[in-house]
Amino acid sequence: MATTMATTVESAHPGGFALRRFGMMFKADALMYVREKSAVFWVMVFPILLMLLFGSIWGNQLLNEADPNSATFISYLTPGLIVLSLLSNGLIGNATTMSTYREKGILRRIQATPLPVWQLLLSSIIFQSLIMIMQAGVMLGVSVLVFNATYDFWGLAGAIPAVVFAAVTFMAMGTAVAALVSKTKTVEVVAQVINVPLMFLGGLWTPISFLPDWLGGIAKYLPTAMAADLVRAPMLSSLSINATNLPIIVSIVGLALYLVAAIVIAARFFKWR
Repeated sequence: MATTMATTVESAHPGGFALRRFGMMFKADALMYVREKSAVFWVMVFPILLMLLFGSIWGNQLLNEADPNSATFISYLTPGLIVLSLLSNGLIGNATTMSTYREKGILRRIQATPLPVWQLLLSSIIFQSLIMIMQAGVMLGVSVLVFNATYDFWGLAGAIPAVVFAAVTFMAMGTAVAALVSKTKTVEVVAQVINVPLMFLGGLWTPISFLPDWLGGIAKYLPTAMAADLVRAPMLSSLSINATNLPIIVSIVGLALYLVAAIVIAARFFKWR
């Protein structure tokens, strides 16, 4: 009788019930995130430690000392470290989380419930995007307060869509890795193998122009390089610096292609158990 009444209430208010389920998934994502201490370190703490390290060495040095309006090293570095956080959170964190969910049978239990898959994915995307925007704000605050970094004020708002776009792309890449590899330990290794070249060759803390020509020609088409272009360009638009390696439209289309490819792979090979 009670079950029938509950079902009737849920049917009478489907929107409220769906919103409540969505809120429960959002809360579950938050709890799982906080419990992953290593993920919190690599996503939240490590980029700030890198900023403090590099900033203490080269922080206020102008990239072009002949131009007084040139961006400082720390202003160039911070957008790259924001992308590093997005990469670590999406590629390593999301791949490991999805694989752990599968190994512990959480995905199988979710599959057996009336919870639509889109709600599961959307709650994760929204939660992770909010975390990344807050992390970007923290790094910006540290760079300004500690190293007196300067950015284009309106460009900071323009960088938010780029941060969300890059966050979703790297999350999709992490899901694709989890779809292709079954064991959590193996997923972590594969994600790290992919992460290292993307991190070191993507122009996150040193310009790609510093690389040999043949390597730089490849590196500028990496997803991290394109994401860094999209985040860095609006943030440094009022400073005298060539902040991008490719035209912005090329970076947008290129990152979108990586996103579509990751979604196709994840949809094709994802396993619930």
